[in-house]
Amino acid sequence: MVTTESAIMFAFLLTNFARVLAYLPQIIAIARDEGRAKAVSGSTWSLFFVANLSSALYAGLLSGDSTMMVAFAANAACCAAIVATLCWKRRMVRRVLDLPRR
Repeated sequence: MVTTESAIMFAFLLTNFARVLAYLPQIIAIARDEGRAKAVSGSTWSLFFVANLSSALYAGLLSGDSTMMVAFAANAACCAAIVATLCWKRRMVRRVLDLPRR
């Protein structure tokens, strides 16, 4: 028997799994960008990372919900990968063009 609680949890897990997959095109786009990926906001993705990390810690440490902790931790890891790829891309382009740091 499907309960409301199990249906909501299934929806949460399904949408968070889809969200983790949705990060991949952003990472690939940044890596393939021939410039500095100016259209991508490092501060926004850093905020998303911190928000997901704090949600993972809240779920795991305060609520004791390991399923939610894993989902938010996966999202945090993907946000960190985007920020890291963005930093790497901008550093590489700066070296090639010998641009001053901002």
